[in-house]
Amino acid sequence: MISAVNWPQLGVLTLRDPKAAAAEIMSWQLPRPELWMAAGVIAIISTIFSTLSNMILPLPAPYTDLFPSPFTLFTFIAGGFVLTVNVLFWTGRALGGTGEMGDLLALLVWLQALRAAAQFLMLICVLLIPALSGFLLLFIGIATLWVFLNFLSVGLQLNSLAKAVLVLLVSIVALSMGVSLLFSLIGISAIGVPANV
Repeated sequence: MISAVNWPQLGVLTLRDPKAAAAEIMSWQLPRPELWMAAGVIAIISTIFSTLSNMILPLPAPYTDLFPSPFTLFTFIAGGFVLTVNVLFWTGRALGGTGEMGDLLALLVWLQALRAAAQFLMLICVLLIPALSGFLLLFIGIATLWVFLNFLSVGLQLNSLAKAVLVLLVSIVALSMGVSLLFSLIGISAIGVPANV
């Protein structure tokens, strides 16, 4: 079934009607181990694109020392994704959602794949048409939020964008604490400051 999917068409459907795209993705009933494996591959791709982007347009100090190596960046991206999925799922359950973890995971993996594709487009835009990169970044940000909220509503079976926004806000608070813990685990307690200093 997956081999027959028209991926560009699914990408367009995701932007035009994210709820319909979510229903199609969830109907595949993909095994959870394969989804986590796909998430890991996408994290590697995102790490590569982010590293290339930082080489072309270096981050200003002190952010340059935030991720001293691609491995640290990969750990943050992959660990952050795992943390995000779990926080969103359990927050959604606590707020009345009845969706399954596998469905939410499938939707967020697809969203991460689209974001990786967007990273690639940003790289091309920065190299070829730098003046348009700001507009593209704004479009990507708005589109990501729109799709994300709809995916939350469908994946968690909240049946309401308002509830999806509430889940997102509560999750942000929980994630901020989780990210602080993740930073401490990979050796960062503050921007550019080793955890053991």
